[in-house]
Amino acid sequence: MFIMRIKELDALRGLAAFAVFLFHFQLFDYGYLGVHLFFIISGFVIFLSAKSVKKPSDFVIARFSRLYPTYWICLFVTFAVLYISRGDVTFTQLLFNLTMFQSFLGVENVDGAYWSLTEELVFYVIVFGALMFGIINRVKLWVGVMLLMALGGLFLNPELGGMQKNIQAVVKYFNLFVAGIIFYHIYLDQKVKITHVAGLILCLGIALMYGYGSYLPYFNHSIEIAVICAFFGLFTLLVLGKLAFLQKYKWMLFLGEISYPFYLLHQEIGLAFRRLFTTENHLVHIALVAVIFIGITLLATFISRNIEHSTSRAVKKKLQGWYNGKPVADKAPGVAPESAAVVVDGLSVPQAEKASAP
Repeated sequence: MFIMRIKELDALRGLAAFAVFLFHFQLFDYGYLGVHLFFIISGFVIFLSAKSVKKPSDFVIARFSRLYPTYWICLFVTFAVLYISRGDVTFTQLLFNLTMFQSFLGVENVDGAYWSLTEELVFYVIVFGALMFGIINRVKLWVGVMLLMALGGLFLNPELGGMQKNIQAVVKYFNLFVAGIIFYHIYLDQKVKITHVAGLILCLGIALMYGYGSYLPYFNHSIEIAVICAFFGLFTLLVLGKLAFLQKYKWMLFLGEISYPFYLLHQEIGLAFRRLFTTENHLVHIALVAVIFIGITLLATFISRNIEHSTSRAVKKKLQGWYNGKPVADKAPGVAPESAAVVVDGLSVPQAEKASAP
């Protein structure tokens, strides 16, 4: 039996979160691709999580309790900052954003970074469907459908708007989640099979055919291709056990641990602070961004350590008790904590879920 090297995954999460942060503050043009790394990680750990549940409802409860409490807290904080600083957000918008499905309801995100949560939710619905129909272990069947949808999205014309734009906006990331699932199997087998290689080549090929940052005036598809390939390469090294040295980079591990609230908080709150200063001096801009980074990190750390984990556990326990029709008692002294209780395929599931993407 082997245990997932959670620290390496945390390091990659930290790297992805930092890249996205730098992009939003114009210090790394292609940092938006950090979300791609988040999606690959999510495919890996969510599949592992799904295999650990006894029934589909357990998966829904686990995901809801993991995502929503922290999301709601960060949403209220962000809304308050924007309501005071800009005044262009509404309480109706806030109510719709509480669902996390606002994009499907035609309502603008309070924070632009929330768009990736929509992609995550769609993937969760697919995994839930696989659980409901009892095909979670028939991986080639349902991930094959996901890849066909991602490939089909290439033939849509998002410039026409409407349904074609909305569908492509969702399916063009499916291949990244599938890549994460394939990496999970490589990790599990501790060897690379021909089917793994073929699947990853297909996932990467589909990813490279999309122009994710084509809306940017400086977009260069060659650079985007290089960054995406680098992410696939990094994850390949990780599942083959070649990235243990990342454990030395404490800042990456730390940022990976707090990456969910950090990701939810950094964009609009940081930009609101940056707008207070009109200077265009590059060095001053870097100094201001450093201050923003420190501030968001401190706030995210407080939420992560004092709210995120304890609230998620409490909500999960309440929902399980409600769904099963009986209260869930606290664990007796000497009983192993929940975070160390479940092992699937030799991998620690609750520890893995700490590494799920935002």
